[in-house]
Amino acid sequence: MLGFAWLTLRQAQEALKNGRLEDAHRLLGQSAAQGHKRSWDLLQQLARGFVQRGEKHLHQDDPAAAWNDLMHAEQIAVAESGAGRLRQALVRLGVGQVRAMLEAGEPTRAAEIITQLRDRSVRQPELELLEEAAKNWGVAREQAGRGEFAQALQTVERVRRLLPGPMSRLEEFRRDLEERQSTFSALLGQLHEAAEQGRWRAVVDLSEQVLAAAPQHLEARKARARAWKAIEPVTVAFPPAQANAAVPAQEVPQRFLLWIDGIGGYLVCLGSRVTLGQATPDAYVDVPLFADVSRAHASITRDQEGYLLEALRPLQVNGKAVEKALLAPNDRVTLGLACQFQFRQPVPVSTTARLDFVSGHRLPVAVDGVILMADTLLLGPGTHVHVSMPDLPQPVVLYRHKGGLGVRYPGRLGVDGQSCRERGVLGPASTVTVDDFVFAVEPVGARLGRM
Repeated sequence: MLGFAWLTLRQAQEALKNGRLEDAHRLLGQSAAQGHKRSWDLLQQLARGFVQRGEKHLHQDDPAAAWNDLMHAEQIAVAESGAGRLRQALVRLGVGQVRAMLEAGEPTRAAEIITQLRDRSVRQPELELLEEAAKNWGVAREQAGRGEFAQALQTVERVRRLLPGPMSRLEEFRRDLEERQSTFSALLGQLHEAAEQGRWRAVVDLSEQVLAAAPQHLEARKARARAWKAIEPVTVAFPPAQANAAVPAQEVPQRFLLWIDGIGGYLVCLGSRVTLGQATPDAYVDVPLFADVSRAHASITRDQEGYLLEALRPLQVNGKAVEKALLAPNDRVTLGLACQFQFRQPVPVSTTARLDFVSGHRLPVAVDGVILMADTLLLGPGTHVHVSMPDLPQPVVLYRHKGGLGVRYPGRLGVDGQSCRERGVLGPASTVTVDDFVFAVEPVGARLGRM
């Protein structure tokens, strides 16, 4: 046993000498080295080595690596290693980053940094105040999204009391709330009047304007769903006579609209490369936007590695300017100065992705999001679905089928009035009935902005 201890300590000493701290840590943690009189001295050297390397990472602007080294040093629990000094420096940096995110108007990023600091056992009075401010700022955004502007303004006042000093982005947010509140109140009254009178095309237009001010306003969403049900959408690419005709594989549309009764509408893109840009009559992009962006602003390509974002004009990912970026779930992409969407992949076993426009910008048709469909599209209850339908008992799956689309459900379903068992094939424009839900798919023409 003594021979094994000597060999293990010799190997640990060599690892320390060559800067292989993790190897030394592993060796000194073996039972052969524990309790040996030489191991204590080597552990002291190892702790100081982690602290020194952490300080170097900190000076190189790599706080994540510095925190990792600090956690290793603190795990060794050796006094006078300098770990306390390194922790103080990292805490100061972290708190400063939180305040900087709040000053930049990014409460979500501030909350993420706070969570990381909490996971690293940081407890500070100042951090608690900043955490409360970030949470309240996020609550104010949610309240405004639901159209609760009076409550949102009250919440902003609480944030102002928690953040003394000038906060220009918070003041901009407050002014924006006041402007949206004024617009929202006037439009909501007009929407109620149009719905009572059954003017459904006006309801669609007014609900769009209301949702531009309050994207999660439940009443406007319901009114829009009623209007969609009352009037057939004007975006059908094929004439009625061709609606159920077979479509040759080469003519299968690369985009279609998915309308779900009582839930909303979605633009679904089947192509592996999708372009985004301004909605203009003389320019073609897959995702046209009513926004201050270029005609062809960016593209997203799906391959074996994931989704690659390529900039044709200036854009940012999580606040940083990039030309190319491999998108990760929950990344926020800003096109131009203000048009922002969040990239999501809510289903772990599916490569299908979803784009949610969080800046209030919209497409020429009333949709709630854009879905980049790979092989399957999942609708149903729970969080791990592409489109949430909380009251649906079992998930519905749309999938690619011989150049077209198929639908799968563990039970009976209706496709264009025909009863099916567990699965069916969809035409270019089809209506599907599942339990008490109805949804329809229809192809999009070459120029979404003209339809």
